[in-house]
Amino acid sequence: MIDLGLDLLFWCTLYVVLLLVVGTMGRQARRDESLRDYFLAGRSMGFGVLVLTFFATQYSGNSLSGFPGQVYREGLAYFMTVTFMIGIVLGYTFFAPRLYALSRAKDYLTPTDFLDDRFRSPALNYLSAAIFAWALLNFLLAQLTALGLALAAFTHGDIPYRAGVVGGGLIVLTYVLLGGMRAVAWTDTLQGALLIVGLLFILGLIWVEVGSPASVGRTLQLLQPDSVANPSLNLCLVWISNFLLLTFGAPLYPQAIQRIYAAKRLRQLRNALAIMAVIPLFAVTVVILIGAAGIALFPQLDRIDPDQVTFRVVSYLVESNALAYYPALMVMMAVVAAIMSTADSCLLTLSSICTKDFAARLKGYTAEQAERLVKWAPLFSVAAMVLIVGLAIQPRTTIWGLLVIKFEVLIQLSPAFVFGTLHGHDHPAAYTVRDILAGLWTGLLLILALYVGGYFVELDSLFGLHFGTVGVAVNYLVVVGHRLLRLRAMNNRK
Repeated sequence: MIDLGLDLLFWCTLYVVLLLVVGTMGRQARRDESLRDYFLAGRSMGFGVLVLTFFATQYSGNSLSGFPGQVYREGLAYFMTVTFMIGIVLGYTFFAPRLYALSRAKDYLTPTDFLDDRFRSPALNYLSAAIFAWALLNFLLAQLTALGLALAAFTHGDIPYRAGVVGGGLIVLTYVLLGGMRAVAWTDTLQGALLIVGLLFILGLIWVEVGSPASVGRTLQLLQPDSVANPSLNLCLVWISNFLLLTFGAPLYPQAIQRIYAAKRLRQLRNALAIMAVIPLFAVTVVILIGAAGIALFPQLDRIDPDQVTFRVVSYLVESNALAYYPALMVMMAVVAAIMSTADSCLLTLSSICTKDFAARLKGYTAEQAERLVKWAPLFSVAAMVLIVGLAIQPRTTIWGLLVIKFEVLIQLSPAFVFGTLHGHDHPAAYTVRDILAGLWTGLLLILALYVGGYFVELDSLFGLHFGTVGVAVNYLVVVGHRLLRLRAMNNRK
């Protein structure tokens, strides 16, 4: 058996050194010690950096570990993941251009700054900041879990899972502390390019060593006919639910919203999102093929192990063909890069929310006074990383499970951004904070009730629809209904 553990460790070490160099360069390039420069890179991201940082952030441990694992569990029906990722870009179009214009005019720093400016409600500010923080902690946990699994699988245990989690967390924390958003964006550019090359390599290796997509499909038909069967009605509803979760939820990633703020020009942001709409046709197809190859090669894995399908497939390719050694090494580096590029974004944005949305507001600081807290940001980053590393040491659910839980809560903020960017707060047709809070609380309480009830009757969805999807549908209906009743009452008083 070919063991590339030492080589992977060597190249990972060089890669880490390069990341730290980039982090140092990001620190040296800082124009001042402001929160804006540290968290938004001075709003200077151009087209190329935007494309690669969106790509590196969107295609993460969830994509390269969670999606193949879900294909392994559910079969080729999860090819509809392609539509999920395209749907994410559609979701941005509902509010991103208007939000960008507002962020330039109002100098927003965190996602909650928009809500504060638009609705002027401390209750909504704290609730939304808590939801964003929850999503980021969840996302960061998924990345460190995927990183530990990747390094353990790639090195056949030479780098234990826990060592991968702790070491990866320390590395990400270090270069985030060094350079802030500028370092994160530059390292994302490097990691995004490496990921594209790695996906090309893995496509070629699977084609040569396992077979063409058609050949893999025929193998699945023989080994596990259910994995290539026509989807049931229930599974179609799962598709719809997942599509809605990602279309309305992923554009609300706090780190993605900060990239909207950080764009240099609106035209460059639009062009970057247009490119991101095309990328899934390639990237997700390769990810799905990895999961299918996993079914063909390893038909018997337990519930948690499917999250290791990507890593097992790549290791198999190396062991089957010595010529695949260095291409596979590139793939492994790309997987590690994808995971780290998302982890760094989560950590930085979480730090900004703790600094600006919690610490500054609790102290009653103005925007100018909040600049004093820039030195607190590293402390929040350290505290968050310690917490997440502690949770990731012993994984308790699948990476896909973490993805779903995160979106079910995050998606409840969708009406606030979609309706909130339609009008200013003083417009007669504008949605008010009472409209938004009525829907938000209804959606959150409904999810909680469904989860509690589902626990006792062993139910995790409603006819294939995630609890969060049901919650956000009711959320939107309540927001619109509350507004109509409010306007009717105002007209009656006149």
